[in-house]
Amino acid sequence: KGVIVLMYHHIYKYDSTCDLEKELYVEPEKFSKQMDFLLKHKYTPITLEELSKSYKDGYFKLPKKPVLITFDDGWLDNYTKAFPILKEKNIKANIFVSCNYIEQKNCMNWNQLLEMKNSGLISFGSHTINHPTDIQTLNDTDILKELKESKQNLEEKLNITIDSFAYPSGAGATNKKVRQMVFDSGYLFDFSTKRGITKFKWNKEKAINRLYIKENHNLFDFYLLITKGKNSF
Repeated sequence: KGVIVLMYHHIYKYDSTCDLEKELYVEPEKFSKQMDFLLKHKYTPITLEELSKSYKDGYFKLPKKPVLITFDDGWLDNYTKAFPILKEKNIKANIFVSCNYIEQKNCMNWNQLLEMKNSGLISFGSHTINHPTDIQTLNDTDILKELKESKQNLEEKLNITIDSFAYPSGAGATNKKVRQMVFDSGYLFDFSTKRGITKFKWNKEKAINRLYIKENHNLFDFYLLITKGKNSF
């Protein structure tokens, strides 16, 4: 028993125009089938706000079979491909936004983010300002800038409270100093890229695990990930 957190990047059919590694792209049809699987098997998609409201004294008081569907960075196809599927199925999801990606090529703009927020289906977390490859290599001043300014920027632009942070590339998620800076910057939750399912009793000793959904995962892989935390026996 624990908090199942799915991690996506692109919802798009990989082709020669794509400039990132193939595993980051999940085809819309495959994504749709994964969402159908969750609904068929009575999983309850939740938002980061609901996670925050449910958390008290180290415990999550969540609905039966909760799942957080998360996307990293702020890619345009999250709006053009994933969002219509989520709306059609009335599924909640969450996007960890790198603020300086917004309004850039192949990324969403602020109006699109606002539309998603106003739908009541999508919530947001911080993924830094500039998406540093390894936040641990920055000096303390720059780390705090990435953490605090991204939070402030999202809160001001979207008129929401941001209390969740995901480490770009997972770097820093095991660094005690960096993690303390995350909490000192006003975040309640931090999310890693480490594969696994975090137990309902969470005392902040480790960042919350996520299940990276890749391009080559079939529906059986998906089943193994959300039931066992790994896509192998």
